[in-house]
Amino acid sequence: MYVDILSSAMDAWVEELTGDALVEYALVCRAQLLSAAIQKGNTASSALAAEIAYDRALIRLCETHEIDVAITNFAFPESERVRIERLLAVAGVDLPALARAAAARPRA
Repeated sequence: MYVDILSSAMDAWVEELTGDALVEYALVCRAQLLSAAIQKGNTASSALAAEIAYDRALIRLCETHEIDVAITNFAFPESERVRIERLLAVAGVDLPALARAAAARPRA
């Protein structure tokens, strides 16, 4: 079922983010996904929305970096996210490291 929802979300996504803007979007989505996982009182729909947003961003990043990705692999979304994050890191987009660096920066 998740694969069907993600597939529909990919078809409906019209944003043309590229380069740094796409990476920044992915980082925001990643933070929301991680936040949704630890917040109590979160609804299932908000958690699902966070998952879909991050997975869409990951798929777009893969397309940008010519990394093969199949939506059907998201039948097991957590393991597919880990796999894709590793491949993106090898391609030069290390999302976990970028997230840590952003969190370590002093806020204005």
